[in-house]
Amino acid sequence: MDNYFDVVARQWEHNPMRLERAQATADQIRQVNFSARKSLVDFGCGTGLLGVQLRGDFQQIHLADSSAEMLKVAQENVSVAGLTDIHTHRISRLTDLPAKYSAITTLMTLHHLADLKQFFTDACQVLEEKGMLMIADLYKEDGSFHDHHPGFDGHHGFDIPVLTAIAEGCGFQVRNAQQYYAVEKENKAGEMVSYPLFFFVAEKI
Repeated sequence: MDNYFDVVARQWEHNPMRLERAQATADQIRQVNFSARKSLVDFGCGTGLLGVQLRGDFQQIHLADSSAEMLKVAQENVSVAGLTDIHTHRISRLTDLPAKYSAITTLMTLHHLADLKQFFTDACQVLEEKGMLMIADLYKEDGSFHDHHPGFDGHHGFDIPVLTAIAEGCGFQVRNAQQYYAVEKENKAGEMVSYPLFFFVAEKI
């Protein structure tokens, strides 16, 4: 899928729904009770739509992604705006990052990751003590969300009890999980379908 994201990077921000979705997610993040606000990692950041909105909520924002083209657009946006508290990192795993952080967030990224246990283990490793992990993603769906991407080989959304069990087995205590947004999308049959998203908050213990 990295090649797909490289191809669409320049058009990514042309869809107003993506900005709306990022704004809704940022609103959820601002409601979380953090023990520290030194640094936030936006993992799978794309062009930085979510992370940039959280400037001022954290001292430093780190935009991390595996797509070179997405990060190129993100860095251009940061440079044009003259933002010195936002940094970009091209990584495949969280453990590729150079330090420990106060918080990690992902927006529509987890369903692209094959190994969920590895992700939660990595997140626990790079978070500071009592660091917060926030995941915004799809509830379990019928597979139609990615109908237009025949190369998709990820997860068709998630069941919250399954994610909770994995997170707790990797060193987290789940604080909250709730629906907060829905993506309206046309399926192959030309029908508009609503795909609800959850906001999942876990604290490193």
